[in-house]
Amino acid sequence: MLKRFFRNSLVTAVSLFLAGAASVPGKREEGKREPVVITSRHMMADKLGDKVTFSDDVTLKKEDITLYSDSLIVFYDARSKGVKEIEALGNVVVRREGRVATANRAIYYSREEKIVLTGDARILENENQLGGDRITLFVRDDRSIVEGGRVLFYQDKPEERRQRFDSKQDKAEERK
Repeated sequence: MLKRFFRNSLVTAVSLFLAGAASVPGKREEGKREPVVITSRHMMADKLGDKVTFSDDVTLKKEDITLYSDSLIVFYDARSKGVKEIEALGNVVVRREGRVATANRAIYYSREEKIVLTGDARILENENQLGGDRITLFVRDDRSIVEGGRVLFYQDKPEERRQRFDSKQDKAEERK
């Protein structure tokens, strides 16, 4: 009974640490942070309040960002007891507004609200790909920096473009 209570208390304590101050849904006030929700099959706390490790089917949700990984480590700031940074390891996938970023490792820096992807880092949007040695995603500004990058954009072949143009012309004539 005591072991079960401790496990539930630990989950509750970690949830409170991660939650932070939530603002009104749909409206983000300056200086306020949205809660971070992490789910996984396993969780282990080291020196409760310093570091918590999540493993097996890890999902992190924060505002409009969802992050998936094999394991995730949350590091706390000793002074403020808030989340300092979060490290995701193995098969990292970050989804936000139609974009998907993948990597072997990602670190989320809470204060700067940025995610640094390394290890076969890529951003996919539609069929286009952007890859690099290191990709930094700035959450607040909705921008990114790619270091050691390569870009792969898919464009229509000239004959496909011509077929689309001819199709549009035909439709325009049918309307007349």
